[in-house]
Amino acid sequence: MEQLVACESGYQSHFSFRDKETREGVTVSYFDSEDSVKRWHQNAEHIVAQELGKTRFYQSFRVEVAEIKRQYEWRK
Repeated sequence: MEQLVACESGYQSHFSFRDKETREGVTVSYFDSEDSVKRWHQNAEHIVAQELGKTRFYQSFRVEVAEIKRQYEWRK
């Protein structure tokens, strides 16, 4: 999915992390618009992968779509 999403129009970036023991994880993907998010949600290969996840790999998952209103960071 990482290679597929990177080819999606409007895709900007993503990152993931997963707990080594529980295997629980989070993936955050950034897109340039709500329309780009909708296109990714409707991507046929993505839909197949989601169904595979539901039937073979995951007990549950949650999707949140959010808009960033403000962002800042600090680094030393």
